[in-house]
Amino acid sequence: MQTPTTRRRLGLALAAVLAALTTAAPAHAATSNCTETLGLANMAALKPADVLLAISTPRAGETLANIAPTDSVAFSVDYWGPRLLSADSAHAVDDYHLVFILDEDAAPYIGTLQPLPVCDSHVVHSASTRVTIENVLHGTHALAVLLVGSNNVSVNPPVAARVTFTVR
Repeated sequence: MQTPTTRRRLGLALAAVLAALTTAAPAHAATSNCTETLGLANMAALKPADVLLAISTPRAGETLANIAPTDSVAFSVDYWGPRLLSADSAHAVDDYHLVFILDEDAAPYIGTLQPLPVCDSHVVHSASTRVTIENVLHGTHALAVLLVGSNNVSVNPPVAARVTFTVR
């Protein structure tokens, strides 16, 4: 039989373990001031009615020639749907923005409650349909673009587009 003191120690030990497991830590720190939220979100924003998303630049299979390894590459999408809001302007989970993901696997974020990273230089959150990413190296690349809510979680059901392209 456990005494009250033993139960209290076990409870404190369990609480310490749970706190250590649930504490957020940076995953990919792009800057020293950036902090990631690694836990699952409570909900995903619902997919807006009549939304359309397609990557317009670069086109699937396109080769971007004469790009220096230190140059930036512009990406753009065709988007029809609710107004896109920056993170600073978003107040509700269904305040939407786009996330451009270069050369990272988007699968863990599509149709799940996993928030997209904010500290990764290959993951760009934007209220604009056009973004620029620096230092895109020569080779084959994959670009995915997702519609997400203010909590950085892909809408449900997902709205996403993906292309592969080459930089020379």
